[in-house]
Amino acid sequence: QHDLFPLAELLQKMLKFGAEEMGRQVEIEFAVNLPDETNKQGVIYWLQIRPIVDTKEMIDDNIVDIDESDVILKSNSALGHGIMNQMRYIVYVKPESFSYSKNTAIAREIEKINRNFVERGENYILIGPGRWGSSDPALGIPVKWPHISNARLIVESSLSDYRIDPSQGTHFFQNLTSFGVGYFSINSFIHDGIYDIDYLNSLPAEQESEAIRVIAFKEPITVKINGKKNIGVVLKPQQ
Repeated sequence: QHDLFPLAELLQKMLKFGAEEMGRQVEIEFAVNLPDETNKQGVIYWLQIRPIVDTKEMIDDNIVDIDESDVILKSNSALGHGIMNQMRYIVYVKPESFSYSKNTAIAREIEKINRNFVERGENYILIGPGRWGSSDPALGIPVKWPHISNARLIVESSLSDYRIDPSQGTHFFQNLTSFGVGYFSINSFIHDGIYDIDYLNSLPAEQESEAIRVIAFKEPITVKINGKKNIGVVLKPQQ
């Protein structure tokens, strides 16, 4: 009231710095010790900072009624909520390339691919077997969060020869949810979800290596996630 503590100015700076670091608008929680006789300066503390996610809210509840022939991916263990319909790219790791000896090199390759997407200002869907971000290459691709920063949907697919628990609860997984990135876990070998890899394999690749394919669609891909039912789908683009 009497400019003893410049709260409005400090909040503007905190929001500005937060948006610069996270790459999008943020919301913050804070606490303040106001100046008094023993504390002439006063102190403001960060408590939490979260990105403001710009996904559209689900308008209807027809996600469970979508024809499976129209689906690239379907998860019954999906996290997130809303609709994303501006991506045109899917990056996926070939299941047969997954191995302890190759996964670290695959992580480096994904880092380079992600850097290219950052430079182009494009987002993508990332699919791979095992647990993303695992420190153990036997369990998954050992990427770090900055290596996949432009992915808007992370998908963990199953392996036919052994079971790997999904990332839920890990620090890497918490980063995904904090930044508003969608998450699917799919185990099509026990009919828990859909992963139409044959469809992806039939499409021409914009980029391909021994381990990874990058698919560029002419039309945007639609991602729908119902957070209340934990169901998510990725639909084939309309031709």
